[in-house]
Amino acid sequence: MQDCWYADNRDLIKWGVLFRLAESYDAPRILQLAYYRPSSFDQLIIDDESHEIPEEVIAHFRNLRTIERIDSEVRVTVFDLVFKDRPTYLQEVLTALPIFSQERCIVFLDPDTGLESTRPSLDHVLNNEAGAIWNDMKIGDVFVFYQHQTNRSGQSWIEPKRNQLADALNVDTGEIRMANAPKITKDVVFFFTQKT
Repeated sequence: MQDCWYADNRDLIKWGVLFRLAESYDAPRILQLAYYRPSSFDQLIIDDESHEIPEEVIAHFRNLRTIERIDSEVRVTVFDLVFKDRPTYLQEVLTALPIFSQERCIVFLDPDTGLESTRPSLDHVLNNEAGAIWNDMKIGDVFVFYQHQTNRSGQSWIEPKRNQLADALNVDTGEIRMANAPKITKDVVFFFTQKT
């Protein structure tokens, strides 16, 4: 998740889905694993003079942690360690999961793009990383995964990614359910499954 994308229509869908899932599964906490990578913002030009965007403006419109202040009985924790080193990031995530051992959680993996492709980058979560997080979650927690459209050629992308996620978690494909909002945006789905 890069902060330059924060608070767009996809975030409206994302948080709408997450809060509805928290309600459906009686989960008092959403843990967002943000896969955060800070953005740099271009300068403003005012009368041919360059200016930085004021930090307070960026903080208001692009602060990932703003969601933690939402007025709801469901509490949100944003894990926003900068994502630049995969092994370190995964270890920190696995260390953080037990902190929430006393409550059911929606554990939300929020990469820029989704599951790894044939050429994975920091935009993706690797299959083995998704599997490691799933394995360390407690019974009752709900795994939710952000998946962006993987192609623009009209080929099917949802079912292949659902199958890939099922393989990564070592569960039956039928256990991976889906949420989306196709009238708002057609290029994003959320896969979810409860650990039983």
